Amino acid sequence: MKNRKVFLLSSLFFLSLMIPMFTPSAQAGITSLEGGGTMYLSCQSGNDCSLTPVSMGEGKFSGQSFGSTLQPETLSFEFDAAPAQQHLAILPEQIDSLIVDFRHQTETGGLLRPAVDFRLILGESVTDWSFESEFVPTSSEYQPYTLEDELLDSGASRVLWKDDQIRLIMVVTLDRPGTWELNLRGPSKIEMELPWSTDAEAADVDEPSSTTQPIVSSFDSGHRGALVGDDWDCWTFPVEEHEVMTLIVDWEAVPIELEQPHEVPNLVTESGRLSPQPEVVTKLIDDDLRIIYRWRNLPVNDYNLCFRGAPDRFQAYSWSGLFGYESSGPVVSDDFSSESFYPSGTVLLGDESESYALNEQGVSVLLLSIVMFGVFLLVAFRPTTSYPLRFGIFLPGVIFLFVGGIIHPLWSIADEVQYEDEITIDELIDMRLQQLWDVTADGVPDRTLVEYTGATWGMLAGERLQLRLSIERAVPLQDNRWQLIVPEFEKLRLDEVIFSQVAKGSQNSATQGVQDDHSVRFVLLAGRSLVLDFLMLEALLVVDELPSSSVFHIDTVMVGTRSAGSFNTPVWSTRPEGISEKSWIGIQGDLFPKQITISLCDCDLDLLDVNFQPSQGFDLNDVPQDKWGLKNADGILPYGAALMWLGMLLGIVASTLELRRYQKAQGMARSFHPIRENQWT
Repeated sequence: MKNRKVFLLSSLFFLSLMIPMFTPSAQAGITSLEGGGTMYLSCQSGNDCSLTPVSMGEGKFSGQSFGSTLQPETLSFEFDAAPAQQHLAILPEQIDSLIVDFRHQTETGGLLRPAVDFRLILGESVTDWSFESEFVPTSSEYQPYTLEDELLDSGASRVLWKDDQIRLIMVVTLDRPGTWELNLRGPSKIEMELPWSTDAEAADVDEPSSTTQPIVSSFDSGHRGALVGDDWDCWTFPVEEHEVMTLIVDWEAVPIELEQPHEVPNLVTESGRLSPQPEVVTKLIDDDLRIIYRWRNLPVNDYNLCFRGAPDRFQAYSWSGLFGYESSGPVVSDDFSSESFYPSGTVLLGDESESYALNEQGVSVLLLSIVMFGVFLLVAFRPTTSYPLRFGIFLPGVIFLFVGGIIHPLWSIADEVQYEDEITIDELIDMRLQQLWDVTADGVPDRTLVEYTGATWGMLAGERLQLRLSIERAVPLQDNRWQLIVPEFEKLRLDEVIFSQVAKGSQNSATQGVQDDHSVRFVLLAGRSLVLDFLMLEALLVVDELPSSSVFHIDTVMVGTRSAGSFNTPVWSTRPEGISEKSWIGIQGDLFPKQITISLCDCDLDLLDVNFQPSQGFDLNDVPQDKWGLKNADGILPYGAALMWLGMLLGIVASTLELRRYQKAQGMARSFHPIRENQWT
């Protein structure tokens, strides 16, 4: 008994030495490179265990357990990242896999997978997983503890800063005596792909600079730097004679959680006099942001130019300037068109000149059918009508006419009305703009902004889209399908609807117009989101047969999926549940534009431009064949109109035959009883 206690104490002491200790390293951290990789569970010795980018250290550790059901024994293992985190990174939504090869051979000879609790700490993200205890049948091959595609709990923040903690804690509960072993050098590892990372220190090449120590430079040369946190980046330079002084700042794309506020930089003289507000033109070129500032007739003097950052933010930039004269320079408000339309027809796959006009179900056909139905009934049930004609032709014709010419049109007319929970295209636009206005407001969590921005048509996973479409034309395609043309898209003015939302949203704000940061973010994001949302909708409006009505209904539940675009501005991250993941990813890749540029001018008149270069790879093969909730309001029968005309034809034929039979009978009657002229005189 004494020897057992001594052995137990020595085992516990040995385990206590396994608490990880990571050593400083000049190398980049294991999550430094975009794409991430594998972190191996490694131990160099009993007191030096860590997560390493390569498999190293001891092959395994083992020990003896004396635990029981009443007095279970607990083993704790902790693995910290070595080298420590050096780069700034964004965590993924899920890990690819976590594999740990821990096994327990009981004294009875059985192989046991004991209960294990895992805790993965990545900066402010803490995620827990648990495994229950289970015996491994002797006939089965032992499988390590494995997690695949498990979500990370990153509710606090997805940002991983330099020197943030990366740790895996593993707690094993042994309730049976026996021998345990933890296999290392390869079998135990974490695989995780990072969507974005950067070396923040390498990008911050402008340091040291501050309001008191600006960098001496010239205005018209190129400059690079980065705003890391709430620091100030400042330069000093002389301003020469000019009419227009233009400053061009290019901000590199970063995840939304890290974007610095893009306030107008401070331009002050050495005496501290602040320059007037410049004219501002903002361009969103794909994911990169370009802001152009224009001052006019500033006094010749030495000036300090300063950019100010915000806490827990990072963004690299470059800037340059030039002096010019009025009507010269890279950007003026005259460069903007007065109207900015949605690029309708970009994804059209057929010849629009061969389009087929569609109409709603009219009442004229219904009225004609009702009249002819009454006429046929009157003729069919005359006492003189022959029974073979009445029941052989008239009755089928009347039935076909009633079903195809009366019931079918009535059903179609009822199906063409807007359902109670349906919305129209105009209402969808209003809802989407209001949604984007709300999530771009100050104080909204960045994760919420990313989630709603990426949602297709603004519909999150689990939400139901019910949309009524009025289609004027259908274009034939080479594979015998038909593409629908939405008339609202052909005349949609993006600037009009977006600025209308700004005006409506600014009524409760102290700042009017589009000069405030909230409105600028909204305008750029709304222009991009509307274009991409409606590109996807247009691409999916393909049906197998020529529609019988101009009214369509979309009724689908949206599900989560892999997004397109970049990590900082994702798009199409939800899809209709009827479209497979494979089909959705395929259409994403070929539909995404080659380039999309949204330009906003905060000048005398607020102006918006959308420049669009469509993808060259989108074709018929990319349009999903899946049924996804798009339905034509075509009545109760697929061939109702044909049935109506068949009934009409049978009725006309029967009426003609009955008329001829009646005329023939009259002729025969006259032949037996001729009518003499003047027989009554």
